[in-house]
Amino acid sequence: MTVRHSSLTGLALHEPKGIDASASKKVYIADGAGSGSWTYLPTGWEFIKDNASAQSFNTTAAKLSIDGAGSTSVNTYLPPQIRASGALWDTTEDAITPIALGDAYSIRVDLPITAKSGSPNTILVQLDIGGTGSPSVVIITESIAVPGSVPYTITLSYPLFVGSTFLANGCEIFLLTDTGTIDVTAPGITIIRNHAGGL
Repeated sequence: MTVRHSSLTGLALHEPKGIDASASKKVYIADGAGSGSWTYLPTGWEFIKDNASAQSFNTTAAKLSIDGAGSTSVNTYLPPQIRASGALWDTTEDAITPIALGDAYSIRVDLPITAKSGSPNTILVQLDIGGTGSPSVVIITESIAVPGSVPYTITLSYPLFVGSTFLANGCEIFLLTDTGTIDVTAPGITIIRNHAGGL
């Protein structure tokens, strides 16, 4: 007698093909050609905190540095593809380093403002994918008011998608004031990979 696979119940059911050799927490991704493979979900996140001295910013754009030496930095939950040997923030180049073309990320940047001089009114934030060490291919620009007495923290959030230029150069963060100077001490960045371009 023929029994349809869709009619099986109880002990007659079996695990998916290949699961006996698959690592823990992998899922099966079909390839659209009658097969597929076991792979990790591509999502994950990283939080990087700076532990250096204050960074001063004035009317000339300068790159934000986050060295990752802060005690609250977390890289335990990076996307599995890079968890053992990679990162989403390059602490040498001070840049977001995406994994693949077509990826999508959410980032949060924390800027503790610890000193001001010369009466700055705003700080201009620029996200740049030119890779030249100065703003050249700016993809996001935002002007943020810096009123009142310090210290306080400015928190910014942005969605990002990865094209070929971003993939090749990464994404750097530049700051400049409208006038005077501000000091930023122990900034941090959270980077979340929401989508993998290969899926």
